[in-house]
Amino acid sequence: MVSNLLDNPKLFRHLVEDLPMGIYIVDPQRRIRFWNHGAEHITGHLAHEVIGLVLDDVVQACDRDGNRLAGEQRPVTTTISEREPQQCNAFYLHKGGHRVAVKIRTRPILEYGDTIGGASVLFEEAILEHQSSVPPMYGCLDPITGIPSFRLTRAVMYECMAGMEESHIGFGLLRIRVLGLREFRAKHGPQAVAPFLRATAHTLRRTLDEEKFLGCWGENEFLAVLPSASPLTVATTAETIFNLLSHSEVLWWGDHFLIESEIACTVATPGSDLETLLEGMKPLHSSATAKTIGAVNNSVRLRG
Repeated sequence: MVSNLLDNPKLFRHLVEDLPMGIYIVDPQRRIRFWNHGAEHITGHLAHEVIGLVLDDVVQACDRDGNRLAGEQRPVTTTISEREPQQCNAFYLHKGGHRVAVKIRTRPILEYGDTIGGASVLFEEAILEHQSSVPPMYGCLDPITGIPSFRLTRAVMYECMAGMEESHIGFGLLRIRVLGLREFRAKHGPQAVAPFLRATAHTLRRTLDEEKFLGCWGENEFLAVLPSASPLTVATTAETIFNLLSHSEVLWWGDHFLIESEIACTVATPGSDLETLLEGMKPLHSSATAKTIGAVNNSVRLRG
């Protein structure tokens, strides 16, 4: 059976196409020569759209700090030049505009005479689209973003506050606001806002692990709860999210629009009042100023 598979190129290609992971092959000039169904699912780019294109024009990648991985910084470039496998974690830009955390493994392709024929790249999502911390009994999900609605988020927040008083263990709180939506809605119509909210939610959901709660808060805001988080952890997470959102974008009628955001964060401690806590959160990172403009409880300052 295995020998028949190896002797049948069409059957073998069909098997590779349907593997539950992204696979693509590039030539020595990093032009895409093969792109399987898994790569289509993870990136949103269909095979017929990318075959023959240079990798950097299709797969835009960055690290957790938002630094773009292109050209010589890409692991596949190192694999082609040094003929050595590479492995790393990165964030791919989905065709829909949000960032997707991926684990990447590359392998050189050697042809006859030991000449380099290109490289193969295997990648898969590093964080599942899942939030096990959301009890289903609380209510519904937001129809646009697919994450807990404002009503559900508010219920979860009050439960977190009550649990904190019992355990005497605080938690981190992030408030993420998407900027410029009112102006964009006025210019392009109410339906134009949904892609920004959806892309932001997807990026957040793939950045925060399943122990961290994420929900809607207001028309253009999100709340994230970081269990047992220190001020440093909260500040680091806020900066990571801001960097990734700053490198996320929305495609609207052929035009690309970067997502502008504003992030505030704090650490809730026993005795805190939820409303007072939320009102007292000041923006730390904002696309409006493109620099750090605050601190977590006046103790941790983010990098600008």
